[in-house]
Amino acid sequence: MKKYFLTIIFIIISIGFLQAASKRVVIDSVKINSNTLMLDFHVDEIIDEKVAEGLQKGLTSTLEYQVELWEKRGGLINHLVIQQFIRMKVFFDNWEHKYVVLTHEERRLTNSLETVKEKCSQIQSLEVIPINKLKDNKKYFFNVKVILRPLSMENYQEIKHWLSGKAKNFKLDDLGDTDKQEKKLKGGLLKMFLALTGFGDRVISGKCDDFTIREGEVVWEK
Repeated sequence: MKKYFLTIIFIIISIGFLQAASKRVVIDSVKINSNTLMLDFHVDEIIDEKVAEGLQKGLTSTLEYQVELWEKRGGLINHLVIQQFIRMKVFFDNWEHKYVVLTHEERRLTNSLETVKEKCSQIQSLEVIPINKLKDNKKYFFNVKVILRPLSMENYQEIKHWLSGKAKNFKLDDLGDTDKQEKKLKGGLLKMFLALTGFGDRVISGKCDDFTIREGEVVWEK
């Protein structure tokens, strides 16, 4: 009976992983503006029905985009040129009666869930690096990964307190990176529970083709 139960859990979790794997980050544009390398990308349906349902019920979600520019070298060895992080926190403000998309740059309020989805799924004109720091005729490529946590650390702690019978202790902290959140989160059973309910962490990634910088322009490799 125990083996049968574990098999069912494994199948459900595997389905969740396959659904996440079917999505990818799409690099829309790599361009140069004011001698700076710029990047546009998006992820379709990053805020799906399950995440939207959680937001509507008062849960807080966090997203972290990890943007990496790599210089391609011989064999399997590549050089990481620069790495940037874009972090977002999304929740419904009961005082304002609006959704809030919180980043380090702004606190955007909106009545529209579609606006939330657009803000969270599309990154445009991201300034990456001055082109004078790049080498002419060297091959480069972008790799972008997004980590979506339908439940933020605040919600994790609430669940832990609820399961242990402790009083609620909800506090909206400043944005934190996902590595620190991961170190704080302990307990495989809780992770399994979240995966089974559709609120487990999701990782989606994507990369672009190789390109070079020649005479101040982006040239794609064939």
